Amino acid sequence: MKNLMLTAFFILTASSIFAQNELKNYFPSRINKVNLTAKIDNEIKRQNELLAKKNLTAAEQKELNVLLEKYGEVVESMWDIIGGGCSWYCAGGNYKIKASSSLNAEKGIDYQAKNANDLDYQTAWVEGKSDEGIGEYVEYSFKNNSPRITRIIISNGYMKSDAAWKNNNRVKKIKLSINGKPFGILNLEDSKTDQSFELGTFGHNKNGTDLVLKFEIAAVYKGDKFNDTAITEIYFDGVDVH
Repeated sequence: MKNLMLTAFFILTASSIFAQNELKNYFPSRINKVNLTAKIDNEIKRQNELLAKKNLTAAEQKELNVLLEKYGEVVESMWDIIGGGCSWYCAGGNYKIKASSSLNAEKGIDYQAKNANDLDYQTAWVEGKSDEGIGEYVEYSFKNNSPRITRIIISNGYMKSDAAWKNNNRVKKIKLSINGKPFGILNLEDSKTDQSFELGTFGHNKNGTDLVLKFEIAAVYKGDKFNDTAITEIYFDGVDVH
């Protein structure tokens, strides 16, 4: 009986690997470095302080002009993935997110699926399995009348600090399924970056059903300390907004 069970396991594993190899591979069309330093944090806070102040001195106005040139007026916090200006999220966005598992909360910090949907570099979804989490997933659901998606952006790893990013696993490959059907493999660089994928236009299903995007961990880059795989954010851009 044990031999039969082992045989069945290996057949299922081989079938899964074969199916994954049959899917089309996609690579980022754009990669943006994410800089989260104390210097940047302090400069943005200083900019907001000057913007709120009345009757600036000539020196303060000069300082503000330099900061505005560097960061723009709509940036409120270094941790904001999208600034305060209008974006696709003004009219779009998912209404539900779920994950197959999540790491248990520790010291008041949780690692739930919602953390990969809050547009905040300080938080992350971390899978909850005892191994690296191959096969674990996070899933986003969009109403059929939500603006269509043309770009998927992944903030890979636990970005809140260099130590957190290095110590935890990062995703190397993600299996993307759309409305329950495997679509392709997203190949990610091992870098502290926002990685954009332009795979087509998704949404407004002809049958009126929701758009469901499932992101499944297929391979990882190993962390230095923990065997936990983290994704800071998966967010979207598209059309039908302006």
